[in-house]
Amino acid sequence: MKILVATGPAHPLYYPIVPLAWALRAAGHEVLVAAPESFEGPVRGSGLPMAPICGPLDMGEVMSKDRTGGRVQVPDTDEEMAEGIGRGFGRLAARTLKGMSGLVEGWRPDLIVAEAYSYAAAAAAAALHDIPWVKHVVGPGDLPVVPWVAAELQPELKELGLAELPAPDLILDNCPPMLGDPTPGAQPIRYVSYGEPGTVPEWALRPRTRPRLLITLGSVQPQIGGAPMLGNIVRSLGMLDAELVVAVADHLVGQLGPLPDSVVATGWLSLTSVLPACDVAVHHGGPGTMMACLSQGLPQVVVPGRGKPLDAIRRLADLGAVRHLPPMELSPESMLEAVGDLLDGPGYRKQAQGVADHIAQQPSPGETVSVLVDLVTKRQP
Repeated sequence: MKILVATGPAHPLYYPIVPLAWALRAAGHEVLVAAPESFEGPVRGSGLPMAPICGPLDMGEVMSKDRTGGRVQVPDTDEEMAEGIGRGFGRLAARTLKGMSGLVEGWRPDLIVAEAYSYAAAAAAAALHDIPWVKHVVGPGDLPVVPWVAAELQPELKELGLAELPAPDLILDNCPPMLGDPTPGAQPIRYVSYGEPGTVPEWALRPRTRPRLLITLGSVQPQIGGAPMLGNIVRSLGMLDAELVVAVADHLVGQLGPLPDSVVATGWLSLTSVLPACDVAVHHGGPGTMMACLSQGLPQVVVPGRGKPLDAIRRLADLGAVRHLPPMELSPESMLEAVGDLLDGPGYRKQAQGVADHIAQQPSPGETVSVLVDLVTKRQP
């Protein structure tokens, strides 16, 4: 089969789908990734071929500016945030739809596998050749943004002869059942952590003599004003007898301010390379970061940013696998107390390992390949 993998130019959207793309290629299928030209580096690093569907495109600009280039208003409520994010993904689809349609028309894939917010792929699949398309969830907390995407994309949908955004033929859900209510009819798939390939740091391979903490606020939050908050968290945890690993974009390290001597590494880090060498993670609640930590059985302190999967975070907190620390309760004292709880007793680690075992029981990407083959076979005349 020929399978087109569609993604927006963002690591948290693309990385969860890479293991399935690998499994499809390993089974002998032809895989091509469709993404904006500026995302070539991450796709090339994943070992997969890519066809650009538009020129360079910055995700932050698409989300923060309307079609005329005017800056959109920062949302004040959750409802406004859902509309803002939805319209942002609608603008992304509008910017990439022509190139996506041309690629689908020319390459003629048998199946399109799209990450959850690749709406251009959904529209192209339905409008051109009635190609089956599969939605691959990117983690817990799938955002309810479809009505706003459809509203923003209405001119393009009308031009394609579509009254609405088409529903997927199949949903692949990598959020394990214990973290959220399963999507009706969805096919479960195991979350397999993927990070950029590279050299594993020397410190991550040697035995450690004291606990090691990973601290991150993801790739977006530090860029929109969160770097000082990250620096404050690091300095507060510098009071512990522990090693600190700070994962943040290289160009933002200088914005963190002075860091304690216990910091052993800062900058852009592949979580798959360093998480096995850590004991606790402190982060912002991003689905990718949270699932990568859970798959390693790491207890976590989660300070959730806006739009993060609060239901899953609360379930994990009730289970005793994470400490949920709302931003309004964040202080040096509360952070030290939360991390101390995770380090001092075995309960959190035991519960986190239980979640890791639960994740490992879900069908692997390799086992899912036959499901996709059956989907295509049944659609053929």
